[in-house]
Amino acid sequence: MSVEAKAKVCFIVNPISGVGKQKKIKRLIKTHLDQKKFDYEIRYTDGPKRAILMSQEAANEGFSIIVAVGGDGSVNEVAQGIIGTNSALAIIPTGSGNGLARSLNIPTDSKKAIQVINKCELKWVDTVKINENTYLGVAGVGFDAHVSQAFAMAHKRGFTGYVKAIFQELMTYHPREYELFIDGKREVKQAFLICFANSTQYGNDVYIAPQAKIDDGYIDISILKEFPPHAAPLVIHDLFNKKIETSKYFETIRCQEVVVTYPSQIHVDGEPMRCKGDIFMRVLPSSLKILSP
Repeated sequence: MSVEAKAKVCFIVNPISGVGKQKKIKRLIKTHLDQKKFDYEIRYTDGPKRAILMSQEAANEGFSIIVAVGGDGSVNEVAQGIIGTNSALAIIPTGSGNGLARSLNIPTDSKKAIQVINKCELKWVDTVKINENTYLGVAGVGFDAHVSQAFAMAHKRGFTGYVKAIFQELMTYHPREYELFIDGKREVKQAFLICFANSTQYGNDVYIAPQAKIDDGYIDISILKEFPPHAAPLVIHDLFNKKIETSKYFETIRCQEVVVTYPSQIHVDGEPMRCKGDIFMRVLPSSLKILSP
């Protein structure tokens, strides 16, 4: 499906995302965006959650394509503003992990990501309603939520900073018990972490839900059970090689709705989210248009 000639494109840029690639974006857009097809504007966020309002405004102004330039958190915010509108989401990934972009085979090279926009191939994907918010990629409780909180407070960004946070938190973290209601059925799970996946990975090709599909109408619940220290290298190997589902420490359940009762911490697309009670998640099938290869 193609967008009409001279479609309006709005680039929403997180100026502090990731490791600095976004600083070159103005030049790259001017050089590589097909300006025979598109008119464009570049807008910069100036604080947390601002991208939600900015993308809503851009959709109301008639922009056909709204481009998130940033990491998974930035993509999440931009998407929240355009779900249910006629605007399509595009991504130029400049974050630390870029999990959603990698799941969709969108290049992490900004020039190549702009070429995806030029080709303008649209598809419908699912999103997941989580209490009053929405996400596209993954949410989770347990160790990944614990690390996201530590990473958000750290000074060092990028993949190196994330790995540092993982190893620091691993030394003191203890698995816990979770009460879930999965499509109405009560389950109690003792887990190292539980991921609620709409797409396949956290980022940096760490595949927590290798079989998840972003357009199948389901959430993949990935449960990583407690494992002994000597098994950690094999678990890490399996996560990076799309083999975690073969591990005896792993369980997966597919559903359309899930409730987590009183989790202590949760992350949404890599960003910590406050939770003061139960967390309710429900898949919204084919609720967002997105540009992908």
